[in-house]
Amino acid sequence: MDEPTELQYDGYWRTAVWALRVGFIALAVVIAGLIVMWSGSTPWVLAVGEISWLTAAFVALAGFLWARHLLPTPRPGFWSMRFMLIHDTVRARSSAQRS
Repeated sequence: MDEPTELQYDGYWRTAVWALRVGFIALAVVIAGLIVMWSGSTPWVLAVGEISWLTAAFVALAGFLWARHLLPTPRPGFWSMRFMLIHDTVRARSSAQRS
């Protein structure tokens, strides 16, 4: 995967990566909320998970679009950038690799 080097230092890109990570956690809260709701409890856990997931999705989308907009004109396509975002989200980079 040939990721543009500008994305490594872009604050919008890092915001999108972290928002997607938070979105994964919020999705787990949604699943837990569904289980709790089906067991007969109140649906507040589900509501918190849904609101958190929607917020994380909005922040990730906004960061993604701003980061793409700030790249030089031969920009990568949406699909390849989406795969870059998912790749950056699931891998952790040590501070030695950032420099």
